[in-house]
Amino acid sequence: MTHRFDGWSISDVTLENFPEILPKSLCLQIEIFLPPSGSFDTPTLRRYLENLKNYEEEDPTFAMTLANRLRVAFQDMEPDTICGKFPNADLPLKRRLRCVAEYLIRAGEFDKLRDENGKLIKKRGVLGKLVVIYQPLVKMRETLVRQGLMKK
Repeated sequence: MTHRFDGWSISDVTLENFPEILPKSLCLQIEIFLPPSGSFDTPTLRRYLENLKNYEEEDPTFAMTLANRLRVAFQDMEPDTICGKFPNADLPLKRRLRCVAEYLIRAGEFDKLRDENGKLIKKRGVLGKLVVIYQPLVKMRETLVRQGLMKK
């Protein structure tokens, strides 16, 4: 995956030359902070870019879709719960991830773990509720490899 901070240096960026140096996505992100509508000067712009860079490097899934975040989290191909793979996620994010997991089930990349009678196998989640265990399937690994998020 291409990183927005590759190929240029923050110390080279000024209010005058940012459109030539920064990727378009960053230009759009900072325009509101620049004069005349904003109050950034060159040092403030550089500090902001440094903060963005640190944040994006800290979280490698920052710019990924929720489907790809789920795929990457389950790339070890081990069955687990969403709570187990995303222990620090807030409740609304977990709900969205469950919706995306249902999409991945329909796409043939995930399945819900079931016993020999076809009954769902569940375990207690972080909040004490019973939660579904998801099993990644071979197609998920193929998708990760095709998108360059995983090596064969």
